[in-house]
Amino acid sequence: MIYSDDDWKGVKPLHPPSYDKSKYNIVFDQHSHTHYSDGKLTIKQNVEWHIAMGFNALAITDHNNMKHLERIDKVRAYYRDINIIILSGIEWSTNRIHLNFLGIPHWNDKIKYKPTDDQIIAAISKAHDLGGIVVCNHIPWSINEFHMKTHPTRETLLEWGIDYFEIVNDDCKPENVYDQESYNFCSQHKDMVGMLTGTDMHIPDGLMSGGVHGWTLMNLKEFSEEALMEELKNKNTKILYSKNPYLYPGIHLKNFKEEH
Repeated sequence: MIYSDDDWKGVKPLHPPSYDKSKYNIVFDQHSHTHYSDGKLTIKQNVEWHIAMGFNALAITDHNNMKHLERIDKVRAYYRDINIIILSGIEWSTNRIHLNFLGIPHWNDKIKYKPTDDQIIAAISKAHDLGGIVVCNHIPWSINEFHMKTHPTRETLLEWGIDYFEIVNDDCKPENVYDQESYNFCSQHKDMVGMLTGTDMHIPDGLMSGGVHGWTLMNLKEFSEEALMEELKNKNTKILYSKNPYLYPGIHLKNFKEEH
């Protein structure tokens, strides 16, 4: 499939289910990919897809690289002017755990495929030193689909200083989209760790779960990357989850009739 910048023209943006605009002004996706790793879209196309899916804030988190940095600066100002926030980030991907580092300015350290506990701890610490937020991604996918046998426990990750768990991930099997165990864990430790949702979008019409199930809500006093990062550091987030998927609205599925 070949995508273009015009694929989302004329598409009415999705209104996430139960989203109250009077209480929250940010709809955020903490996890997405572009052609700088194994995604299919440019940065601009990625952002246009997010707008169509009801988001006005997103993070670019390509696997193990931040080659998008130069290009993202060329589009960030344009989207900021129309009230769309783009964070830089990286998905630190190994055979033991996938972590998102959000809001960091760069990542130059070599990433080992089989990291030790100490190397994971050092990466988390480095991300924090760079001013970033650390998210543990898609535990059900990691354990049930990728079969990570030595994935750290939630309790261990909390000790290591993790900031968030990804509660909803859309690019996995339907039974692994919603992480009930992480939701329960975060609820029990709500002053210590927060909840986020991620589309994990690589291909806009190819999410393994069938569509988008989750959105993260926040309320910012100022519409900026800095204000978004501050709210993330304060763990002021609310997640929305829909058991039914909301499908890709681009021209390639233009005959789709929403049933929700």
